[in-house]
Amino acid sequence: MLRITNAGTTSRLIQYLQTTQTRLAETQGRMASGRRINKPSDDPFGNSRVMAMRTSMGLIAQHQRSIELAKSELGVTEASLDGLGRVLSRAQELAVQADSTTVDASGRAAIAVEIDSLLQEVVTIGNTSYGGRHIFGGYQTGAQPFTPDAPANATAVTFNGDAGVIARSIGNGETVAVNLDGQALFGGIFTSLIDFRDALNANDRAGIASASTALGLDADTALRARGEIGARVRHTELAAQRLEGDEAQFQIQISQLEDADLTQEAMDLQMRDTALQAALSATAKSLTTGLIAFLR
Repeated sequence: MLRITNAGTTSRLIQYLQTTQTRLAETQGRMASGRRINKPSDDPFGNSRVMAMRTSMGLIAQHQRSIELAKSELGVTEASLDGLGRVLSRAQELAVQADSTTVDASGRAAIAVEIDSLLQEVVTIGNTSYGGRHIFGGYQTGAQPFTPDAPANATAVTFNGDAGVIARSIGNGETVAVNLDGQALFGGIFTSLIDFRDALNANDRAGIASASTALGLDADTALRARGEIGARVRHTELAAQRLEGDEAQFQIQISQLEDADLTQEAMDLQMRDTALQAALSATAKSLTTGLIAFLR
């Protein structure tokens, strides 16, 4: 009977010893990794929440990359519109100058040369590309959207693109358009500049006055487009800030679920190490007592 009792006690002590060693090893693992959850079984519910939040953070990262691309594309469009605005401003100055009674036919012909140069500059702006994609061609991003019928003194500029809208994702179900309708923006400008140049060469003051009015309307169109792009830039910036806030909140929640309380873990480590030493001592005594009893 004594042998059975000792054997049972020893078995329970060994089981307790193994449990204590396992818990000590788990505590040491948390101390080493700094994480409370090192494998799913440590906290199945907490682990599933962490995995879901990491998936959401992955989507946030995708949106952030898309936002950076959108901001770059909008920045190029914005710069192009700034250049267009400067060209139109110069054209309007020349229109006022050309309409003066002090300017003769030869003076207007000289202005016509500069207007033709401005026309070519607008074609270049209209064919602006970013990352190998033309920004004013709609979906037809591979080819130049505007083709003049002659390198100089063009009488028409053909639009090779379409009105397709290029949109970038900036959040769940939220997009921002990064391009403008090239034909709607540039078509009238080309016509106005060509008409203005031709009126200058013909020394036609009525035609010059008409072209001046048209250029004023074109400048308003370009200014509205500039404002639209500016609004889209602000929209993407706000979306980026919102995503940064969401990302920070997810990181906080993941940390709360996943990170170990190192102060508490250090206390647990000391307690479990003490318990292990006590278990080892008790087991050793039990084995010694059992051996002595057996020898008797």
